Amino acid sequence: MKTISATTASKEFGRFLDAAQREPVLLTKKDRPVAVTVSVADWEELTALRIERGITEGLADAAAGRAAELTDAALEQRLARFRGRSAEQ
Repeated sequence: MKTISATTASKEFGRFLDAAQREPVLLTKKDRPVAVTVSVADWEELTALRIERGITEGLADAAAGRAAELTDAALEQRLARFRGRSAEQ
């Protein structure tokens, strides 16, 4: 993975974008990693993989009995707890 400082990325933005199309680019600020930039195609692939993993885990939970139907009443209870926590903050 290519590494580039935020200052260099700012000064040479076109080159930075071109590099991100070929491979992920690690951005650093004061020699610390702060972000990774990827191409749109890589982002779409990563997003699809995350969705697929979530579906697979959800199906496994359902098959193992770790899922329950979310009724209107249960949803209202969860919303009430959430609203109560939000009011406390």
